[in-house]
Amino acid sequence: MKKNVVIILWIFSQLISAQQLAQNYLSNLPKFPDNGCTVTETNKKAFYQQIDRVIEAIESDIERIHKQQSSVDQNQLPGKASDGEASGEQLAQQKLMKDHGISSMDLKKLENMSEEELQEWGEKYVASNQGKQSQSSARKQYNINTELQDLQNRLSTYKEGWMKMQAEYEKKEKQAKTDLDLCLEMVLKNAPEPQYRGEACINQKVIDEYVAKNEQRCNDNYCQTVTPLKKQMISKKMGELPQVLRLLSQIQTIQNDQVKGQTGLDLNASQSNELAALDLVKEFAEEMRSML
Repeated sequence: MKKNVVIILWIFSQLISAQQLAQNYLSNLPKFPDNGCTVTETNKKAFYQQIDRVIEAIESDIERIHKQQSSVDQNQLPGKASDGEASGEQLAQQKLMKDHGISSMDLKKLENMSEEELQEWGEKYVASNQGKQSQSSARKQYNINTELQDLQNRLSTYKEGWMKMQAEYEKKEKQAKTDLDLCLEMVLKNAPEPQYRGEACINQKVIDEYVAKNEQRCNDNYCQTVTPLKKQMISKKMGELPQVLRLLSQIQTIQNDQVKGQTGLDLNASQSNELAALDLVKEFAEEMRSML
């Protein structure tokens, strides 16, 4: 329990801005209509426009973050391009010394040792303070990896639920479309027979009125079947997205800190932990737009 508290405190400070930014965009999306079958064209247009404004704002923020990320990454790159290889080697040596107390000279000695000498050195190393520190570091990394795996499993549970819900919707929508096509076919089949006077159809108005009235009934039945499924799917995802956004931020922050520990590059400074959350809200907004 204590280790989980430490990890939560460790990542909490990185989560607020990323969550709030994506959450603000989520809260700016319009409410999905209770009955999409009766929405007027004016209200439908307003619905689309509100979603489009959110999508445009998200895209603008994504572009801003990419530019900021590029700038921060360039500033963090050690040395010049000409001596990049040497700088990378120096960073690796510094990390080796910091994490394990092993210098590059020690490493060269190890490369020339026999198996017996390596075993003897390893036993002494584990028994030394540096070895104990390394074991402590390994335990800490194990705890972090365990926490990361738990977060990823929880995220997968949400996403798998969404995929299952989408598949169920598509199955029911396909059946409703089949019923619609059959209904429209029967309308045409049962329409009044044309009556001609010469080449002119004298009952065309009656036929058109019959077809229009009954085709509308078919379309209404289809809409009344499909629209509640759309609303249910959108509402469920809307309700779960805040938890998913929080998980994404936690996962990205841990992964960024791991990269920083391995390379020295601070990805959190470039706000890359916001990108996944923004992409998800944008994807949801586009899905929501396509449902009406």
